Amino acid sequence: MEERRLLLAVALSLLVLTAYQLLVPPRPTPRASPSPSPAAPRPAASAPLEPRQPEPPAPSALVSDDQERRVEVQGPDITAAFTNRGARLVSWRLTRFTDARGRPEEMVESVVGGPRPLDLETGDKGVDERLREALFRSSTDTLVVTGGGEQTLAFEFVETSFLARKVFRFEPRGYLVSISAEVIRDGQPLPLRILWGPGVGNPTPAEKEVQGYQPPQAVALLASGVERFPAAKIGASRILGDVRWVGVESHYFAALFVPPPTGSQAEIRGVSLPGPGAAPQTTPQAAVTLPSADAVALLYVGPKDYQVLGGLGHSLASVVPVGDWIGPIVVVLMRLLSWVHEHVGNYGWSIVALTVLINLAMAPLRHYSIANGMKMAKLAPEMKVIQERYRKVPALDPKRQEMQKEVAALYERHGMSMGTQMTVGCLPILLTMPFLIAFYRVLDVSIQLRGSPFLWIPDLSHRDPLFLTPLLMGVSMFTMQRLTPSTMDPAQQRIMTIMPIVFTVMFFAAPAGLNLYWLASNVCSILQQGVTLRLIRGKDADEGKKERRRR
Repeated sequence: MEERRLLLAVALSLLVLTAYQLLVPPRPTPRASPSPSPAAPRPAASAPLEPRQPEPPAPSALVSDDQERRVEVQGPDITAAFTNRGARLVSWRLTRFTDARGRPEEMVESVVGGPRPLDLETGDKGVDERLREALFRSSTDTLVVTGGGEQTLAFEFVETSFLARKVFRFEPRGYLVSISAEVIRDGQPLPLRILWGPGVGNPTPAEKEVQGYQPPQAVALLASGVERFPAAKIGASRILGDVRWVGVESHYFAALFVPPPTGSQAEIRGVSLPGPGAAPQTTPQAAVTLPSADAVALLYVGPKDYQVLGGLGHSLASVVPVGDWIGPIVVVLMRLLSWVHEHVGNYGWSIVALTVLINLAMAPLRHYSIANGMKMAKLAPEMKVIQERYRKVPALDPKRQEMQKEVAALYERHGMSMGTQMTVGCLPILLTMPFLIAFYRVLDVSIQLRGSPFLWIPDLSHRDPLFLTPLLMGVSMFTMQRLTPSTMDPAQQRIMTIMPIVFTVMFFAAPAGLNLYWLASNVCSILQQGVTLRLIRGKDADEGKKERRRR
């Protein structure tokens, strides 16, 4: 039964399809008109064709990242970190130097929402904002810089008709990096500036309390020499001409750009940022232009170590303020301090040892100076009588010449010469003072003292926490004054007695290394003074015995 119904349904379906084909014939297919031959001329009466619109350019392949990433650079002297958002520097740590917490010293001053080191500027605010927010694609997530040669880190961002690229080449020496960059919009390269700032480093409250603390400031090597610009006096912007290098420095660290050799321009700025209090804080910023994609700027970010900077060239060592006329002595003493430290192992004892060596070298000159002071002290009573006799005589009166004759006769009677005594009295001081001042400068600029402990002092670059060294230095000055023969009148002597107190108060906030140096130098002077006085008095006693025997 079921099979019959199925056969009946198939037969009816075939009948309906056959009837549809007979009653509804298919539509005729239109014939394609033959196209004219390419060589055939167009009819003159035909309407002119509209110009063909150029097709829009195909969009460039996008080069970017899908999320923000941290890119690390690890070297023997530094560890740096970038964010691929804007290819901006977020950290630059010096592995050989530590902060108060024992961590590697950070050179990037972090300011929320503020500028960051190695930002690019084109002069177009829209483009600059786009560069800061773009997610660049980095050539690697981790770059290890070894002694094998230069290592490259590249950041690239490409959109339709827009390209930005930053390339950093790290050298094995660690603190030096080469930088090149380009930004192209609609096929045209845009002018570029690369920045460092704000500031450099993160000084601690203890560093700010030290006497002579210098906040970060702009510095540049011009044709006239090194010039320093406090941030508050720079203004919004200042263009510098004929620059060999420019950057930002603190007391112990610096970030310095060496501009491309041709077509570059240097600029410094004072940037106002939120301070710890209500008042804004002005910090320095430095920039150099990159005139082309092939232009390379060098950047040094590291310690103000004279030997390290001297080995890099470009006159970078001149950022260390060793001084002009006294600079050669300072450089020699720096090397001597390093040499002594290699054998002693502690910078506190190295300061003491080098101070002793300097005083031993100056001992003969000081001996003559002390001996001359004793001779002048013997003449003082008779000299005072002569001066008192001519006290009311005007300085231009001819009678003053008679006073000079009496003084010359007094010197001759004691077997002395006025000209010789003046030379013997002044020459030792003139010869010893440059070395003493130079060593003072060495201790002020040597970064090696930073973080170096000595006995109860945790850091020789900070002030003495117990204030023992300034107090002992004041006591040593007072003792030295008491031992030194003086020809001054009582009023002048009272004034000189106050000087140890004044110096003690002044040196309370001075670095402990400087106080240690002055203390060691005063102790050496006291010992030499005692030995010299004993020798001279013994010699005088022997001469007195011989004189009595003759009588």
